[in-house]
Order: sequence, then C-alpha cells, then structure tokens
Amino acid sequence: MTSFSDKPFREKRLFPRIATQCQVLYRAPDSKGWSVARLVDFSAIGMRIECDELLVPGTPVAIQIKPGDDKVIPAILAKGCVVRCEPNIDLRYEISCKLTKVRPA
Repeated sequence: MTSFSDKPFREKRLFPRIATQCQVLYRAPDSKGWSVARLVDFSAIGMRIECDELLVPGTPVAIQIKPGDDKVIPAILAKGCVVRCEPNIDLRYEISCKLTKVRPA
C-alpha cells in the first residue's frame, strides 16, 4: 500500500549513508575463515553488505575493508553486530550491521 502525504520527507538518520561497491571480507564466530562479500553502503556507525550466507540478527561479525585504489572508501578493520538480514532478488542476502569498533587497517 502506498501512502501519500503533504509533509516533506525527513531523514531520521544521524549519519548519511554513502553508496559504494567494493569487496569486503567478513567473519562470524562460527566461521572457519574469512568470507567475501560486497559492500553496498556505509555510514559512520553501520554498513550494509551483500553475501551468500544467512546471518541472523545478533550475530557478531568482524569486517575488513581493503578498497585498493578507491580513495573514497577507507581501509578499515571493524567489529559489529548484525541488525537485519534480508534476501534479495539475486538470491543473496543483504546484511545490515551496526559497527561497535572501527580502526584503520
């Protein structure tokens, strides 16, 4: 159902999302090693990645971003927690993570 309103849209996020595409590595506690995902967007406190693995909300994750020549995306090491996991049309999963610790790589 679509709703229409005369009120202007108001963004509720504290930090803007930056849409991008680059490879990231992630690891859940029960993983045997690092897995590859695609970074969809990120902000100061979170990120969204696309991967083949279903990660339930509450799962802690470690993330490495190594962007190479792309200077828009910083190289970081991060820890976070899955807050949302939704299947997409490509039969993959979009994982939203809240970042709890971030440091330069």
